[in-house]
Amino acid sequence: MSKYSRDLKIIIANEFLSGESSEILSKKYAISSRQIRYWSQVVAIHGDNAFQPTPHLRHAEARLQALKLMWTNNWSLGHTSAMLNLSSPGLLFVWLDRYHKKGFRGLEYHSRGRPCMKKPRIEPTHSDDKKTIEALKEEIAYLRAENAVLKKLEELKQAKRQQTKKKR
Repeated sequence: MSKYSRDLKIIIANEFLSGESSEILSKKYAISSRQIRYWSQVVAIHGDNAFQPTPHLRHAEARLQALKLMWTNNWSLGHTSAMLNLSSPGLLFVWLDRYHKKGFRGLEYHSRGRPCMKKPRIEPTHSDDKKTIEALKEEIAYLRAENAVLKKLEELKQAKRQQTKKKR
């Protein structure tokens, strides 16, 4: 999610393109003048389609093509980002940095945020027909012990209640 809405970016960029100074707009909206100049560049190139999502740039091949476009035309990061309708030139800088560090693999899309919790491993339950007699006996012994513990806990709770009633 972007910090500023698409509509606000276009309004501010149009104000700049109509002749307003980026310094004045910067003070008016509390946004850096460099950011305002970038937005106006994107709006000047793309018009009403500025700042639309670019899902095709999630693929590593498309990101590499974007970098090659910058290199072949000898464009700056800002101009290339504006031509590609990116939200900020920082994205292209990150791609370039990853490409220099990890090569093509660095351009692959990585999901953001916390990874999903691992699902607990569920042991397959066997029906009683398939269990051996020994396994059934063990299960019965475990259930009886569990039942005895629960009964003892209930007795202790009742005894404690009895004592508090006597004290009153």
